[in-house]
Amino acid sequence: MSAVLELTIPTVTSPSHTQLSCNGTYLAVPHGKGEVGVWSLQDLGFRQLDLVAHKKAVTATSFGFHSQPTLLCTAAEDYTIVWNIEEARHMYEKGQQIRGQIIGQVLGYVQHVSFSPDDALVAACIGSEILILDSQVEKLHSTLEGHNSIVTSAEFCPHHKSTIVSISEDRTFKVWDLENSSLIYQSTIISAFPFLSISHDPTKESFAVGATDGQVRIYDLSEGSGFRLLHQVDIGKTISKWKTTKEDNRPREEKGPVTVSSRPTWQKPPSQDPVAQDSLTSGDSEASAAVIGLHYCRKLRPRQDAMKHTAPNFLGQDSSLVDNLLDVAPVLIVGTTNALVFINAHTFETTSLLDFEDYIPSMVKGGPSQCNIPLAGSFAFAQGADKQQVWCLVGSLFQKSVDVLRLTVPAPEGLVHELESLSLSQSVDDGASGEGGTAEISVLSSTPLAENSPLKSELVPRSKETSSGRQKQRGHLVTKPKGQGGDQPLTFKSKIKSSGYTQAPRMKMFTPSTRPTKGSPTSRGKPTGGDRPGVREFPMESGPPITLQKKLEAAERPTPINSITFSDDGTLYLACGLANKSALVLKMPGLTKPHSITGHNAAVTSVNWSKEGRWLLTASDDKTASVWTTGQSEPILTFSSTNHNFAVDKDDGKLAAKENRAFPHPVRHAQFYYMDKFILLTCGSAISMFKFHLDPTKDDIKRYQTKSRYKLVKTFTMEKTQQITALSAVNGFYSYIVLCAGSNKSMEVFDMNVARSIRTIPDAHTRPVHAFCQNKGLPFVSHPSSAYDLFLTSALMDGIKLWDLRTNRCVRRYEGHLNRAYPCGLTMSPCARFIATGAEDKSAYIYDVRESGPLHKLTGHTDVVSDVAFHPHTPQLVTSSVDGKLHSYVENR
Repeated sequence: MSAVLELTIPTVTSPSHTQLSCNGTYLAVPHGKGEVGVWSLQDLGFRQLDLVAHKKAVTATSFGFHSQPTLLCTAAEDYTIVWNIEEARHMYEKGQQIRGQIIGQVLGYVQHVSFSPDDALVAACIGSEILILDSQVEKLHSTLEGHNSIVTSAEFCPHHKSTIVSISEDRTFKVWDLENSSLIYQSTIISAFPFLSISHDPTKESFAVGATDGQVRIYDLSEGSGFRLLHQVDIGKTISKWKTTKEDNRPREEKGPVTVSSRPTWQKPPSQDPVAQDSLTSGDSEASAAVIGLHYCRKLRPRQDAMKHTAPNFLGQDSSLVDNLLDVAPVLIVGTTNALVFINAHTFETTSLLDFEDYIPSMVKGGPSQCNIPLAGSFAFAQGADKQQVWCLVGSLFQKSVDVLRLTVPAPEGLVHELESLSLSQSVDDGASGEGGTAEISVLSSTPLAENSPLKSELVPRSKETSSGRQKQRGHLVTKPKGQGGDQPLTFKSKIKSSGYTQAPRMKMFTPSTRPTKGSPTSRGKPTGGDRPGVREFPMESGPPITLQKKLEAAERPTPINSITFSDDGTLYLACGLANKSALVLKMPGLTKPHSITGHNAAVTSVNWSKEGRWLLTASDDKTASVWTTGQSEPILTFSSTNHNFAVDKDDGKLAAKENRAFPHPVRHAQFYYMDKFILLTCGSAISMFKFHLDPTKDDIKRYQTKSRYKLVKTFTMEKTQQITALSAVNGFYSYIVLCAGSNKSMEVFDMNVARSIRTIPDAHTRPVHAFCQNKGLPFVSHPSSAYDLFLTSALMDGIKLWDLRTNRCVRRYEGHLNRAYPCGLTMSPCARFIATGAEDKSAYIYDVRESGPLHKLTGHTDVVSDVAFHPHTPQLVTSSVDGKLHSYVENR
């Protein structure tokens, strides 16, 4: 972000309490007693157009929305006048007296004026009332009263020309309908500090309100939303954090001498104690962070034009919602006393900041080449012809001047700039990947496996012939030489086939088998028994599942359900991880034929299906993970030690026990990875990748012994964290990327091909991430390649964020559900149009991926909704609650 001082306009009085105005073509500033100067932004050096008609000081000015003609409203205690700028310039060139249309006389002190979207009405804030005036003639349209204090601002909604929102020093806002002459909504007292500024989002039905305590609140204005609070930004903390980061990045030489003290904190002077210093300066920072001005910038550049020639091939135009999600977001500019803060309107994250203490280039004739901006008392913003440039008028708080700034606002989510400048901070070694240099991060694997890649590891079981000719020596397998197999009959434990002389001659030599066998690919794709649906495409244009279909109790007693998940293939089973040390498998459709799986000694924290739905993987707080199959009551493989489960000799038992210890912490997450080739487990701050071999057969005598084996391939540690709180990886196709989040509120991206961490995102949320959701690929739906790089994260008190893996940036934010203490799960529909999440208000919420607020609220639960899961075939949603109940929702038809 860059800023240039283009002009400084002297005024008779301080413009701190005067409403300035700018529309991108002209700017209007009351610079004399009763005089208003109009400058053309195309040539600021040209003489201004003076509008003289008021006898008292002008307190408010505002431009209309239309450019032909351009209307300007000026208000003072004597008159309220509407001027036609083009007609006034024509009169000035002819030497005639410039006249305007008086629409109000002796109305009182006007705090704020604004035009309606069609320029037909003017709203004037006078005292605790709002007068709606006709912009063409002197006529009072209506009076809006009800505020208990001074109305500081009132703005028309750009989406509904008859809707106006007003804010006041009584700390409330009201929504009025002028067409029906009614009050739509009035809020309660929201804050302890007065409201000063308001701005409407031109891209969607929402508005932002700024207060003197530095809080910016964004509210939903759409129909049926209840005018809910979408998000709240603390500008004071944002500015403080920005300045602290800037100070930490300064060179050591510029910081000056440092005092290192061994005294305890309570004995240190305030200058050495950061906590005490923050408490002393908190009042000053709060006063300096008062939100004086707000402005929404439209989309800075069309994505089609920007990406036409420079975008990579995989970012071509897709006929999906991905275009809307990755499009450039509007920017909310927040003006405070000592800084301008630029906020992404989709994610509400700070993208840039302009500190008025910093020196900026100056284009003022006769002035210095660089200067800083004095403390601000009023603001006015407008977007010029170039969508990336914004004009800003800064009225000084103490000085008698107005500074005109030209701001160049960067695109907050411009994929072109990000992809051009983005590269991995660590280059891939030649020995690891076979190629030097850097590469872009994507879930889709585009490079071959490295020479020493851990993904090449395999656990190949030994055949019976091989194992019978080997013996164990101190834990190692040694092959016996040939000829030393022992004296045994050639027909030992085998049958000799008869020669067939006693049987009748065979008349038919060959009969093809046209009936598919059980478990073949053909039989799996067809319905069997009338209850297995065939493989079909997911209806992409379906609506959200909001109609309750069925309720079911997972256990006899109320038991929390920690996790639920569907199998992704055609088997259609639903698995539930319960807190009563068991897992439950239900048959779809209808959630029938429950099958309980018991074997853990503590709560089951996660459940995960294999790609083909044959195996179920469970993780538990008993420090183990188990693999189950249908039809067996015991696990076919249990992960209980950190390295392997191979049998060893008694002589090496002690040494093996030290090297192959049990998991030291509970196994929180477990899942299949790389097309069921590996299994990932998290324990503490480590991710362990195991190769395995599953053998469901068992010896009738030694039933307690399993023939399945696993072995550790590699362990990845997440630095600077105590525990991994979330894990996600794609198993539906080959992908090298594994995502994890830690208790230090950061996220880390691992590339399993090169076996290292390739990216770290610090402070991804204000709280640790407790849930991931990736587009893992389903056989019943297809998406553009760019859609698989999007993933969701959820954290307590911080809503849901949508991230793009390639740009390392959050692209959307979803808030509106209650999640303060319990880690509620989330999921994305197979069509990638809806997001579902649980909440603590005994409800589940469904979001549209294009909107920040909830689309539907699913009520009827009797406790906290712990997890949610979308059906992979049909528009169906299953929710689970802490009291052990399942709810099934289908599409409303």
